[in-house]
Amino acid sequence: MDLQGFGSYTGTETFDFTDVDFFALTGPTGAGKSTVLDAMCFALYGRTPRWRVNTTQNAIAPSAVEGRVRLVFAAAGMHYVATRILRRDRNGKVKTTTAALEQLPAGVNPADDGELVEGLGKALAGSPSEVSSAAERVIGLPFEQFTKCVLLPQGEFAEFLHASPADRRKILENLLGHSVYRRVQQLAGAKRDAATTAMKTLEAQLARVPAVSDAEIGAAAERAEKLEKLTEPVRDKATALDGLAAAVETARRRLHEAESNLGSLTYIKRPEGVADIAAQVAAANAAVAEKTAEVEATEAEDERLRSELDGLDLGLIERQLKAWTELAETESKLRTGRELTEELRAQFAEAKELEEAASEEVEIQHASLHKIRMAELAGTLRAGLEVGDECPVCDRPVEDVPEHDLSESMQQAEEASRTATNEFRDAQAAVVALQTKLENYEERLTELQLAERRLKKKLEDVPEPAALQARRASSEEARQQLAGTGAALKAARRALREAEKRKAAVDERRQRAWKEFQHARDQVAVLGPPAGGDDLAASWTDLVDWAAASMARAEVEREAARTELAGLDGRAATLRSELRLALGEFDVDVPRTGAGGDYVGRHAAAVESARGAHERLKEARAQRVDLEADTRKFAHEAEVAKALASHLEARRFMEWLLSEALDELVAGATMMLNQITGGQYDLIYRDQDFWVVDHHDADMARPARSLSGGETFAASLSLALALSDQLASLARHGACLESIILDEGFGTLDPETLDAVATTLEALTLSAGRTVGLITHVPELAERVPVRYRITKDAKGSHVEKTFS
Repeated sequence: MDLQGFGSYTGTETFDFTDVDFFALTGPTGAGKSTVLDAMCFALYGRTPRWRVNTTQNAIAPSAVEGRVRLVFAAAGMHYVATRILRRDRNGKVKTTTAALEQLPAGVNPADDGELVEGLGKALAGSPSEVSSAAERVIGLPFEQFTKCVLLPQGEFAEFLHASPADRRKILENLLGHSVYRRVQQLAGAKRDAATTAMKTLEAQLARVPAVSDAEIGAAAERAEKLEKLTEPVRDKATALDGLAAAVETARRRLHEAESNLGSLTYIKRPEGVADIAAQVAAANAAVAEKTAEVEATEAEDERLRSELDGLDLGLIERQLKAWTELAETESKLRTGRELTEELRAQFAEAKELEEAASEEVEIQHASLHKIRMAELAGTLRAGLEVGDECPVCDRPVEDVPEHDLSESMQQAEEASRTATNEFRDAQAAVVALQTKLENYEERLTELQLAERRLKKKLEDVPEPAALQARRASSEEARQQLAGTGAALKAARRALREAEKRKAAVDERRQRAWKEFQHARDQVAVLGPPAGGDDLAASWTDLVDWAAASMARAEVEREAARTELAGLDGRAATLRSELRLALGEFDVDVPRTGAGGDYVGRHAAAVESARGAHERLKEARAQRVDLEADTRKFAHEAEVAKALASHLEARRFMEWLLSEALDELVAGATMMLNQITGGQYDLIYRDQDFWVVDHHDADMARPARSLSGGETFAASLSLALALSDQLASLARHGACLESIILDEGFGTLDPETLDAVATTLEALTLSAGRTVGLITHVPELAERVPVRYRITKDAKGSHVEKTFS
């Protein structure tokens, strides 16, 4: 088995169990021992006992994006390869993306990776669900039985031993397949209900099917035969009736045409006012021509004025005049700005001179103040001297100490110094203010000079303002004339539209008059009326005169058609009466009037109805016979299903099955438990619970729940091994179980029991011919196992090392 990126196996690790009968998976807790069993289950069934159903989120190593498991196994003498690949998507979800199951051809060494080329064998499945189903068929065990027969997961040995009677009953039914009898009972009940429902349905249908006698079938056949004999007579009379119908239709059409012609000729009358239409048309045409000429003359004048205005761009003239005005204003501002700037420059020069004079005055006052301060310092020294003292300046004896007070002079000097300093600061501020103002004036002068140059450049080759004003006045005059011409043109066009409306109304009246004439003529077109000419009044006169002459001829034709039609109707009535009598003998409903096909159709329908009635009677008899047979059949099925369901409903049957299964299970478990415990314990089933008989304590029986931890493990292991054997014998498709793997803590066993367990498992490999695998932390047990797989885990993941004892 190869693992890559699966669980804690971040790298690629291979477990080679070839030719191994008894092995152990050892290593510290959390190293990844149980993950090996997870990988086996996952490769075959896509899930493991430790995972929730269909949960693969933790199957991939945290640092991997892909996990892969490949398991090579043997079943019934054939070798197979099961492969599943998982991937983590961008959202962190893990899904099985690839799954395959292949049957290796004979002669391929499954232990040689070089021979296990992908696609070498026969493909049995290619999707996750298909692989699970195919593995179940190959092994012969579903997932639930596989984890009870082949792979016994940790923590589940004592489940059956300590279960309640009800839970134990449910476990046995599920694991040993006894629930199939409950399913048979349910199916039998469903079969009984379905058969009863079908029987009642058939009885209801049978009630709706009448019983038919031979006399009724014979009478129906005789009626059909007599009706068929009337076929020829009915067809002959119908043919004669249809022949008369054609003549009747012709006579009726002639009568209708004569009456229609009379009606059309009656309505041909000359409309009133036809003679005045020609004069009204001529007057309307003259008015339209006059108004058209007025519009054309006004449009010509309007076009001339517009052409004159096209050469004058009033907007451009206004912009040019505005530019001349802006230039004059700019030049005026420029002159004023230059004068103000020169005046400000003079003020600035004067302020600079005042600033310099104030600076000199500050220096003079500061020097005078310094001199007085020095004199004041000498006076300070003199205040402490007396005649005969050494002078602190020249170190000679003082001969005379003069009196001198400089305080008033000091105050005057300080005041004068402050005054000079303030005046200097004021002069500086005036210079700064005048300089800022002068810079603003000079900047504004620069802007005006630029504007002046721009305007002069713009007005190059532009006429003087006087010429532009003259052009503007000429444009205004032409525009006013154009406005007057526009009003006149609107009035002329409005008058033209009125004249055209009057002309259109007269033309429409004339067209209606001609349409009325054509309509009246079309109504009698088949009679050959005279054609119309160019004169409407004369055309109407000719048509009216012709209509009067044609009415006399139409009245003669109408009377002749009436006489012929009456004779034909009499002969047709005689044929219809004969047909009604012939069909009336068989109660066939026929019309009093109609074509020959109507009578033939009614006769044919009567023949078909008689035949159908005869066939329905025969079918009703056959249907009733079939329904009676089906009713008897479903009644029998209902009775059989009812009896089977009744037998299987009895609780004693299921209890007997479970009791037999428990007896076999206890017998097998007792043999193993007796062997493991050195003959101390036997296992019995009493009062719906497991008990042990202690041969070391006067064969006393006590509940299995009172066993110690190690004793409980031994009893649980015995039951698990016995249950595994029993499940193997009941497995579907005759599964041949060649391996068993135990994942359970053996640390609860004392040395003697541990030795017995090891001996029992060794014997199992010899007597049953099964490969036995263990997951254990107990060194003493691991040393008894000939092949060990040492599993360790470091920062890079889990690793395996195969060793031999």
